Amino acid sequence: MFSGVLALDTSAVRLVSPWFVGGVAVLAAVSCVVVVLGWRRWRHPRAGRTASVLAATALVVLTPASVANSAGSFYPTLAALLGTSAPAVSAAGARADDTGPGTVRTVAGPHGPLPVYLPAAAGAPGADGVVFPVVEWLGPLAADDPLVDALDRAITEHRSPPVVVVATGPVGADEAAALRDWAVGSASGLPVRRDRAGWAIAGPIGHTGCPLSIALGRPTDWAAAAGAPCGLTAPAGPDAPPALLAVTAGAATPADAASLVSPAQLTGYVLRDGADAPGAVIGWLGSRLTGPARAPTNDRAGADRVPS
Repeated sequence: MFSGVLALDTSAVRLVSPWFVGGVAVLAAVSCVVVVLGWRRWRHPRAGRTASVLAATALVVLTPASVANSAGSFYPTLAALLGTSAPAVSAAGARADDTGPGTVRTVAGPHGPLPVYLPAAAGAPGADGVVFPVVEWLGPLAADDPLVDALDRAITEHRSPPVVVVATGPVGADEAAALRDWAVGSASGLPVRRDRAGWAIAGPIGHTGCPLSIALGRPTDWAAAAGAPCGLTAPAGPDAPPALLAVTAGAATPADAASLVSPAQLTGYVLRDGADAPGAVIGWLGSRLTGPARAPTNDRAGADRVPS
């Protein structure tokens, strides 16, 4: 029982979902009814009244707090609230959460060379068979890029799980989806997760790519997106919408942006300066991505070999 509790992936517990907020409100109402109806019925009056009043008070206070948190997305997950990253994956005595400088390597993509950031954990002893969450980056990437420093710091400080970054450049929706399909396939050799919860898409401000628009058009592919608020529209299909970070330079996010993407939750962020962008984007995405996982034994073609 306790091992299951300790293995809880806190990054998967979303504190901003309507189900969580509604559940807290319902529990608060029920607890108030219990206080009234059970006041004279407790077998041990003092203990029963004290416990019921304390529980009702806590839930009543938690209800508006959860509403405010949902509106502002201050703590989107339990991991963000507790200040922890997603649980690390261990294998044969080796840890898959090793921190340190990651590396930028060039891999043979489906249409030419692609720069890829690999976290230190991907090359750690015993990491074979471990797959990592991914950020599809619609911009350039080099070893001396500020994005690399932001990734290294966020992972070391446990503000983000170890992530793989695939730099596709400014591509459109169809090419972004095709590159995602290639990355999760065995031909890429990349140790990446296949599931939606392990994928995000983002891009630098001032480039032609629109990661928010791409994620809204294919919500089954990406759990989160960050970038300029361009091409905003309602999420396609009935699937859970991605979490969105609209990054702007000098001006606030357009007032109608939230209504355009509803029911997706949109958070606005105004850059202080150009150097602020990588850290802001990575820190936000890191709290929304699941951590490393062990690939199924029949799906380890990429997880067992790291591109060199």
